[in-house]
Amino acid sequence: MGSRNIAEITGKKPAHVVRDIESMLESLGKHYPELDDYDSAEFSIKRKMYNGRIVIDEIWLNETLSMTLVTGYDACRRLALVEQWQEMKQELSQPRITDKPAQPAPVANHDILSLARVVAEATASATMKAVLEVSSTNLVAAATVSPAEPQQRISSTEFVNTDAEFVPVHKISWETGLSDPSCRRLVRFANLPSRQLPGIRGLCVHRESFLHAFQVLLEESVRPSGKRKRWQHPEFGGFVLRKDTKETLAEVEA
Repeated sequence: MGSRNIAEITGKKPAHVVRDIESMLESLGKHYPELDDYDSAEFSIKRKMYNGRIVIDEIWLNETLSMTLVTGYDACRRLALVEQWQEMKQELSQPRITDKPAQPAPVANHDILSLARVVAEATASATMKAVLEVSSTNLVAAATVSPAEPQQRISSTEFVNTDAEFVPVHKISWETGLSDPSCRRLVRFANLPSRQLPGIRGLCVHRESFLHAFQVLLEESVRPSGKRKRWQHPEFGGFVLRKDTKETLAEVEA
């Protein structure tokens, strides 16, 4: 759970929650780098540039550290945070397969999966096309220079490094406004391409596939109304956006 979400639930200022978390981490002896973003199984630190200085933008905590933090808060704030965690657990435990196997898959889920497959196939097709074009050009050049010599296998051609198309889940979470747990749930729900990359902490997901699936998710979901802040999807379940919808869609389409 992020420090902004904790601040919203408990009614505290985000800066005060960040200060409380830093004090708690120091007391627990949990250290992290001063300049780089830090992502571990227990907590995640995100920084930004502000007035020429690098400052903490948000801190994400797992359930254990979240509960440890609120032990110093009053009873009402503790209860609010506990209820939020229970709601998040309930979302993650929602079944994604209907009880009647004979029924066809939901249209919304099918659309998300189809988009993800189209993006993956288009990426692979573009890669192979580029390789074939380079190979063809090299073969023609070699035949022009020495037509009597047999064609040799081209070894200089390399595939496009598709790792560059994958980004950490916490970055796609910040870009879309969808919480980190909800992002991971969407990756599993839509079976999106994901992998672990050397030198990068945490799970990485194919950015373009995720953004397409995210757009379909918003289109198929019921918007919040009244005092409700949660979006509701018939199969994916409920989720909350930290950003305004117009701002989120503008960033996704950019």
